[in-house]
Amino acid sequence: MSCDVRPVLLGYIRAGALADHDDLPGVEAQLQAFAHREGFCLGAVYVERGSAPGAFDALMADAARDETAHGVVVPDLRHVTLVEQLVLTRHERGARTAIFAAVCAPASRTV
Repeated sequence: MSCDVRPVLLGYIRAGALADHDDLPGVEAQLQAFAHREGFCLGAVYVERGSAPGAFDALMADAARDETAHGVVVPDLRHVTLVEQLVLTRHERGARTAIFAAVCAPASRTV
């Protein structure tokens, strides 16, 4: 299936929640694998660096513009703060914006 027929998930990663910032490409790949496995296409991945919410604001603007965006996928729920969860639920599309947790285990951890 191509991305043209799959619903889109937007990715969001809080770099400060990663054990090692060098893990970022691997975590992005895990989000991609999750989206594909669950029948979605991964759209843009927004990475929050530092305490300013620039990437989250851009994510919300993209979600408001993109009618094909079905939800947001994060590595795990540590990447979405309580305030961001409230914004998602109170956003004009918030009730329809699902948050998916890919639950990406750290690379050094065996499952």
